[in-house]
Amino acid sequence: MSNYLSFLISMSAIFSLSGCATNRVDRPPIVQVDTPEMIVASELMPARTPLQIATWSPDKTDGRFVAMTAGYLTKFNNCLALTRDSDEVPTKDNSLLLVLADTSFSWDAAGEVLLFEGKPYKIGDELYLGGGAFTYPKGILTGENIKLNWIDCGLNKGWLGG
Repeated sequence: MSNYLSFLISMSAIFSLSGCATNRVDRPPIVQVDTPEMIVASELMPARTPLQIATWSPDKTDGRFVAMTAGYLTKFNNCLALTRDSDEVPTKDNSLLLVLADTSFSWDAAGEVLLFEGKPYKIGDELYLGGGAFTYPKGILTGENIKLNWIDCGLNKGWLGG
């Protein structure tokens, strides 16, 4: 039995010296890193060009235009225009330069809102408008009787309204 007892003592000494050690996980040291300061460079931003709106000046001798159109308020080369469809990209073929009577509307440039006949319209809103279609520079509505403030923005036809 002495062999058996010395064997148990030897084994417990071996286990106590080697197997009881804790497996310690070494954590990486915490290193503080300096973050660079954010520097805001003041660059000159180009000034936003105000939207151009074509107008006309009706007088007492101008008749009432009885035609009607519907379209979507849009911008075409920085000009206020009407386009046929809200899903289409405005082109020369599907857009009319919107020419409003100079006393019939107001424009809020900050909000890009057209106030017409007491109702606000934003870019993209549908607009029903009485008036008449014309071509520019030669057309039946652009004679000497109508004082037209035409804006050259790449369109050769328009809608005279308001």
